[in-house]
Amino acid sequence: MLFFKKEYILRRHSADEIIDGHRVAGYQDITVTLDVQTLSAKEVVDVSGSRDEVILKTFGDFPVRVSKIEDGVRADQLLFDGRWYECKSSRLSENTILKHWTSTFELMLSNSAIEDGGEEEDD
Repeated sequence: MLFFKKEYILRRHSADEIIDGHRVAGYQDITVTLDVQTLSAKEVVDVSGSRDEVILKTFGDFPVRVSKIEDGVRADQLLFDGRWYECKSSRLSENTILKHWTSTFELMLSNSAIEDGGEEEDD
């Protein structure tokens, strides 16, 4: 299915835990194969300054997780072009023989941890 696939880093968080009164979640960086397309990109200017607003659409053969606040699970994050994007939606498309997962990601406002290597979960 993936005609334009490449390898990307996907950050998958474990469930949140409360440690010393703070929410903490471990994560694991995994290499995934995706077809990533820029859906929209624009600069937004408001009272706090200017920022990029970028939305990606991805196609892959595995489920990508969205945030589940009630379960204490954070959304998967994708490292694309040196910036982190957070998954906002993911669904299985089964209407053709090319069954695949379609997901959308939005650029995260905080993009300070660009190439920190990731941390393994202690499970």
